[in-house]
Amino acid sequence: MRILLFGAGGMLAHDIIKVFDRDQVVLSDLKPVGDKTTFLTDITNPGEVRELMHKVRPALVINASAYTDVDGCEDDVDLAYTVNAKGPENIALACKEYRAKMVHISTDYIFDGETTIPYNETDLPSASGMYGKSKLAGEIFVAQALKERYILRTALLYGANRDNFVSKIMCRLKNKEKITVPDDMYGSPTWTVELARMIKGIYRTHKFGTYHAVNTGYCSRFEWALKIAEFSGISGDIQPIKSETLKTKAKRPLFSAMDNEKIRALVPGILSWEDGLKGFLNEQKEKK
Repeated sequence: MRILLFGAGGMLAHDIIKVFDRDQVVLSDLKPVGDKTTFLTDITNPGEVRELMHKVRPALVINASAYTDVDGCEDDVDLAYTVNAKGPENIALACKEYRAKMVHISTDYIFDGETTIPYNETDLPSASGMYGKSKLAGEIFVAQALKERYILRTALLYGANRDNFVSKIMCRLKNKEKITVPDDMYGSPTWTVELARMIKGIYRTHKFGTYHAVNTGYCSRFEWALKIAEFSGISGDIQPIKSETLKTKAKRPLFSAMDNEKIRALVPGILSWEDGLKGFLNEQKEKK
């Protein structure tokens, strides 16, 4: 089985390549990825997408590409929609033409966060920022264009191949810096290795649809930072603040925790967010 991976240079893609058979995965990005052959493809160009699909003829296409600069999406709405909405649509249409199944990665930011109960797949999306709105449009376009697709909404990703919340907190802990983190923003931290496993597991079920693909449970950013310190064994000065003091350009959802019961019923062994964090930190220690 040949798998075509768009966004191959990203943090999630790094672990998708590890979880799947490396020889099965064909890489595509805007620039070369490591020393492995990479097809340079712009997903916003439907002709380039179709040409690559014709060349590769994959059984499965994974779209892990996105414009994820949340504040940047407010400044450049056209770019956000072109990459996050039209790009996935181009891929979905090509998948339909070449009879390939598709996994499309979406986000918790399609919700406005004005609740106190974890979102499930039947809850009505209502994005408050341009990033979430563009990703929601991408979901809609993919669902309309292709029946054999999995739309996986994930959240608060961290992994080994790119700077992220966990790596930033770890760096500040090691440097003995004071750390301030919001205690009123809640979500479901998810290790990229775990998400890659969910992708592999759900693909085998052939039960197409939309899923919340996150590690189980949720926490505040402040609680997350405290657990990073605890599990890493590095003490530090971590203080809570309110999100309103951050003064970001884009509005973030305050409560975007997601219920993953639907995908847990099909993919066994999904870790809690705490155990996922432990797994990641232990993996980092073993690499040293």
